[in-house]
Amino acid sequence: MQRIALLLLLLLGACAPRATEPQTNTALIQGPVGFYPSQPGLDWIYLPPRASIGDPPVRLSVLGPSTFEGQPAIRYRLSGRGLERSYYRQVDASGVRLLGMEDFGRLQVTRYTPPIQEYPPQASLVVGARWGGQTREVIELRTGNNVTRVSDRMLDYTYTVLGKSNVTVPAGSFEVFRIAWEVRDPRNPSLREGFEIWFYPGVGEIYSSVNFGDQGGLSLIDRNFK
Repeated sequence: MQRIALLLLLLLGACAPRATEPQTNTALIQGPVGFYPSQPGLDWIYLPPRASIGDPPVRLSVLGPSTFEGQPAIRYRLSGRGLERSYYRQVDASGVRLLGMEDFGRLQVTRYTPPIQEYPPQASLVVGARWGGQTREVIELRTGNNVTRVSDRMLDYTYTVLGKSNVTVPAGSFEVFRIAWEVRDPRNPSLREGFEIWFYPGVGEIYSSVNFGDQGGLSLIDRNFK
């Protein structure tokens, strides 16, 4: 069965040229980093749940202020284990919004109109909270001056805070918000994908079941801030 384009992007990431494996940033950042950390220089190191400590990791880094399709944004870079992707987000009092992504050295660009609301305002992140919406997802291949539209579709998405749980991952023990994320194609209600994210305020995503390429989800093993 054809999968939703948003999920196809995650699978396509496994086909990208293998990027240089990330090295842990040993420069420890001191002080508070905010409820939804977005400070330039922050690093998170992840491994698939079945990987061994010492295996090549996946690194998420905040590169800092940028623009995406003319809009101000914060650029995040996910790299390692064959992955190479930039995310463009806006983080403010209204929460976290995903404007789009770039894959394969900006060869493939995905934009969301309106942006996907990934997280709500800080005070709204409570057990039982639910948010979502509909967005237009456009995926284009860009080579030089040539632009080829690969996909143009509407997506419905919903986030639900299922509860709070004490969990232990290689990076430590946390009392996380367990958040279910569902993506649907409104033209075909039976075509849907669901994932779970564990979020800890002031640290970020501790675990995600999203299958980045062939990683089978990612668990936090280290970070360069306290």
